[in-house]
Amino acid sequence: MAKKNNHVAPWVLFVAAAGLLAAGWWMKSFPVLIVFGFAPLFALVDQVQNNDHFWTHVEFILLALVVAIFAAYHFDPNNLVAAMVQAIVFALAFLAFNFSHQQLGDRLGKFTIIFFWLALEYLMLKLPWRNNVVFLADVLALKPTWTQWTYYTGYLGISLWILLSGLFFYLGTLHSGINWYWVGAGLLLLVGPVVYSLNVNHSTINHSQMITLYETGQASSDRYGKEGELVSRTAAWISIVILLLALVKTKTKKK
Repeated sequence: MAKKNNHVAPWVLFVAAAGLLAAGWWMKSFPVLIVFGFAPLFALVDQVQNNDHFWTHVEFILLALVVAIFAAYHFDPNNLVAAMVQAIVFALAFLAFNFSHQQLGDRLGKFTIIFFWLALEYLMLKLPWRNNVVFLADVLALKPTWTQWTYYTGYLGISLWILLSGLFFYLGTLHSGINWYWVGAGLLLLVGPVVYSLNVNHSTINHSQMITLYETGQASSDRYGKEGELVSRTAAWISIVILLLALVKTKTKKK
């Protein structure tokens, strides 16, 4: 259904998303702003759904992602093309959701966007240019003590944590006004894993260990060697099922 945040202009959501996401990359010593940057991106999806034209307002999502990834490259002009290409790839997560939502209806919640995003990260990890990709999880590179639970989830579990927290803050602020239950859930999800990580003693999976595993098959631990990027791999399979169901529904509608 049409969402209730139409009073927020798309360009305002774009500025908020681009600013918060870029700030998250710039402030890697305290990168939590990137979590809040995804809330206006989820709200922009509502603007897309509320419009009859599939591509309307999608450019705001794409531009916000360009700014965010360009910030990850420290706004180095030499990496502008790379930032644009990666932004286009990750914008596909939002387009895939919009397509699937049109076919499968409101039962398909925005959590699906997270599945698609993680699936795209997993796909890029499996491709030869994995060394040149900026993964969302990289924003916490300076905070390994926050993410010792990657021992269980894999490195891209950090991406899931960021995206899911952003979704909760969207539901608590921009979905249909302030909802303190969702805001509280978002804060709990944001803080809880950090508190847990600070009180355990596991080996954190980092970017280089992930790349090494998928290039050479060598892992930093037996567990990671067996399970690899469990979270993103699972998301990839779920995304395939969702897209197949949407395609089948498209064919059924045409008959």
